[in-house]
Amino acid sequence: MTKIDVDLHLDNLFSNANINKARYVMANQAMADMDQFVPYKVGTLSQSAHINANGSQITYTTPYAKAQFYGIVNGSPVRNYTRSEHPQASKRWDLRAKSLYGQQWAEIAKGSLLGGSNGLN
Repeated sequence: MTKIDVDLHLDNLFSNANINKARYVMANQAMADMDQFVPYKVGTLSQSAHINANGSQITYTTPYAKAQFYGIVNGSPVRNYTRSEHPQASKRWDLRAKSLYGQQWAEIAKGSLLGGSNGLN
């Protein structure tokens, strides 16, 4: 199992409910954006992703998620990821997506906190 923490450090400015909502909205977008980098053979790893209730973690629940995420299987580096469905698949898909979409994720969280549209109203 692999977990990715999402922490916005906004507890002094907004209510917990608003922070959790913004975090969940942002995590939902992050999970969608990361999917293109998740190794995909038959889709089990990709489809195992879920977000906890307050949006603070994205979890991949397959037994091999951690090995794929860090790129180490039985002490050896993964050399080839299955790329038939996700041509950009790699380890640390969170960092790949963050480098491309991190600013957009921040804008999504900001919009949610400031009352913008987020699809959860």
